[in-house]
Amino acid sequence: MSRATQSMQTKKDAEHSVGKLLLPYYADHWRLFALGLICTVAIAGIRYWFIDLIKNVVDAAAVRDRSQLAATALLIVGVHVIKWFFMYGQIYLISSATNRIAVRLRNDLYTHLQRLSISFFERAKTGHLMSRMTNDIGLVQNSANSIIQAVSAPLIILALTVKVFMMNWKLAMVSLILLPLMSYAMVKIGRGIRSLTDMLQVKLADIASIVQETLSAIRIVKSFSMEDYETSRFEDENRETYGAAMRAVRRSAAMVPTLDLIGIAGIAFVLWYGGSMVGSHEFKGFTVGALFGFLVALEGISEAAKDVGRINVTYHQTMAGAKRIFEVLSEAPEVSDMPGAIPMPPIKGHVEFRNVSFSYGIGEAALEDISFEMEPGSHVAIVGPSGAGKSTIANLILRFYDVTDGAVLIDGIDVRKVTISSLRKQIGIVPQETMLFSSSIRENIAYGRIEATESEIIEAAKAANAHDFIMRLPEGYGTLVGERGIKLSGGERQRIAIARALLKNPKILILDEATSSLDVASEAIVQEALERLMSNRTTLIIAHRLSTIVGADKIIVLDKGRIVEMGTHDELLRRGGLYSELYAVQLRVHPQEYSEHAPAADISGG
Repeated sequence: MSRATQSMQTKKDAEHSVGKLLLPYYADHWRLFALGLICTVAIAGIRYWFIDLIKNVVDAAAVRDRSQLAATALLIVGVHVIKWFFMYGQIYLISSATNRIAVRLRNDLYTHLQRLSISFFERAKTGHLMSRMTNDIGLVQNSANSIIQAVSAPLIILALTVKVFMMNWKLAMVSLILLPLMSYAMVKIGRGIRSLTDMLQVKLADIASIVQETLSAIRIVKSFSMEDYETSRFEDENRETYGAAMRAVRRSAAMVPTLDLIGIAGIAFVLWYGGSMVGSHEFKGFTVGALFGFLVALEGISEAAKDVGRINVTYHQTMAGAKRIFEVLSEAPEVSDMPGAIPMPPIKGHVEFRNVSFSYGIGEAALEDISFEMEPGSHVAIVGPSGAGKSTIANLILRFYDVTDGAVLIDGIDVRKVTISSLRKQIGIVPQETMLFSSSIRENIAYGRIEATESEIIEAAKAANAHDFIMRLPEGYGTLVGERGIKLSGGERQRIAIARALLKNPKILILDEATSSLDVASEAIVQEALERLMSNRTTLIIAHRLSTIVGADKIIVLDKGRIVEMGTHDELLRRGGLYSELYAVQLRVHPQEYSEHAPAADISGG
């Protein structure tokens, strides 16, 4: 088997696999398709009958039989009124089915994306995922016309072929000899449509990715005066997309005119050969009306053949779009509920890392043999150089990832043995970069506890030092914050995040650099709110600014994925190890120049 043949077979196998995955979506709406098919059969029957009506009206015109001419013309109008209803039903029913399929695919894709692990989103581009939700599902949705043509075109070809043979079998034999040539042209031109469509969809996804990245980072783009660069980058990608689109267009555009040319050649031959039959003794009864009807039937066959050509193009486009959709749907979550997982009981707040090691895929371990405990209500800080593994510890508590070795236990229960949802509902987090949704302040605070009452939301906002600034806004708690909370300052966004965590009322709290990006004035307000939030909660503080965690019950110092020191602030300073060095660097003094009894600052989420 040649390489080209193997490649073609591989593509066919891939299309067959995608078709099997897509089939249940179509099967769910078989009633709509069945009713659409009935309409299609009725339309094909009317097309068959229409040939007789055309023959009669032409023959009546030739002999000037006005009554017959009027009656037949009126009958043609009446038949097409009936045809209108069947055509409307055909289009409405099939389109309704394909639109429902698109809705279900979009729901399934979005639901599946929500279930996928964090690791998937770290390697996937947001723009590519958005393209699958829009462009690729759009290709499947646009298959409505293809389905109509896939049913109607063969029926019309069959009905009209039978008709022309009944009218004049010799002329039919000669004229339809061009059909194999049409079939060859369809196969030849249609080859490669799917790969070209696949390439185009990738390019469209790349464009969506650029738009998403640049718009989400528009402040950075403008602050570095990179507008011209980003515009140039977009134009280059857009130009490549145009090239990919035109390669697909060149291939598909050749289909219809090629089939049209072959069809016209057949009609021209019928005019020449069939014209000589009219009035011939050999072909008695083959009138001008019969010739005209024959030509109309042949034109109908030619148009149906073009529809088959369009089906070929649309089919490959649909398969290309479906393939990219099912690539995502086939992704399995790396972290999921184990068989027999139980709901997490109400948490008391005891956290234990027992000989935990973890690696992000293949490569150097992010954590190695980590063991420590957090007592209920205690405040534990994690410090260390960048890349030491601080955020990884938080990710493992939340089960964004599962440990490679060892175990993470909460109240003595391995977190892998409980359902993910029941675990995360009892853990709160205030991240360094607060992400707000483009809805109201009320909805953002209640996110995670959407059933909360207005009074509970206001109480949480007051505890987070957010109520006063919220009430100064035009719509108060109903104020829309804009995309990513752009209408609020960094300190205001952080206080909304604290209010959200307070309303959730978790027993375990994670503060991930919660004040590191704030100015001094905002930090003082946020720190006060954080102290209220941390009260009576087991709190893990990920910190770079060591001055903010000197009062922690325990400080764990990480370096290259290992615990190198553990103790209180004073104990670690006395040891003169890595913590002492980091603290000295931040205070810009020699380790021996500062007092190990430096005044303790309040704990915050720094």
